[in-house]
Amino acid sequence: MITGIEIVTFKVADLGRACDFYGNKLGLKLAYRDDAAKWAEIDGGALHLGLQQSDEAGGARNPFLSFSADDLDGTVTALRGRGVEFVGDIVSSDVGRTITVKDPDGNQFELFEPGD
Repeated sequence: MITGIEIVTFKVADLGRACDFYGNKLGLKLAYRDDAAKWAEIDGGALHLGLQQSDEAGGARNPFLSFSADDLDGTVTALRGRGVEFVGDIVSSDVGRTITVKDPDGNQFELFEPGD
């Protein structure tokens, strides 16, 4: 029986650069790194993000990923100060607010702040 999702993986061109982006710029915890295997895992709380160095990095081949964020405005301001690139602006809906982030390989993911 399937009991849940263990990990979502992005293919990245440079493992060190990806670990720096997700660990230092976004402030997430690096849970595991094996340079020989070209693999790392970022602790995202209930779900880990796998980073696999590959020639197939970036773009639409990757799955959709959404990170929870409180104080989305403050988070976006802080991340812009760290050089993080966004696609568009914050969008509001009935369930909350989102903004799309682009990592150094062109992988896109969302920051989501739930509504009241």
